[in-house]
Amino acid sequence: MVVEALTFKLSLDFFVYLKKYKIDVSKIRLGFYDQASEKTEFTDFASVSAMETYYKENYIPFDDCFVGDLVSIELFLGESNVYDFLTEYRAEDLTGNFRLTSGSSFDLQRNSQRKNLTKRQVGFVNRAVEDYRKYWNEIYRIYTTGIYSPCYAEPGWSEGTWYLNQLKEVFTSRNDVDKFPYDEANIINEPPE
Repeated sequence: MVVEALTFKLSLDFFVYLKKYKIDVSKIRLGFYDQASEKTEFTDFASVSAMETYYKENYIPFDDCFVGDLVSIELFLGESNVYDFLTEYRAEDLTGNFRLTSGSSFDLQRNSQRKNLTKRQVGFVNRAVEDYRKYWNEIYRIYTTGIYSPCYAEPGWSEGTWYLNQLKEVFTSRNDVDKFPYDEANIINEPPE
């Protein structure tokens, strides 16, 4: 389930990244899109740890010979008290018409002071979503244009299978450098000649 496992792991890494920056995520809804039937099934997770458990039980070890579904983040709720006040987030449709709504407790005297802090964190979430979408869109492109060798037979790399293998190496690496948003990871898009 290489595409399914990679897009699920990308989603999981995204949430772990938010948690690292003190945004606790709950009520997660993921969509599993099957290209053959052109249908999406939805699965809800109560927490990031529930997703981690699901990932370990269903995708380890990776099955390179089965493509699987395309997983996307449809909805999540988040909250943060990084600035000593609670800010809540609702994010919808991260891979389509992304919408992020934020709110905090009403305090007329402090809301003007909090506005800049809230805007800073909203900007952080928006940048994280852009990073998530960058990799998701690449996997989506490969998934929809066809994967010619899902088992990664060498020689005979196609552009898509090479890139999927590169992403698999980075997403499953235990190296701290290769963590979302994968800025330091060495990902080579094109197969060697």
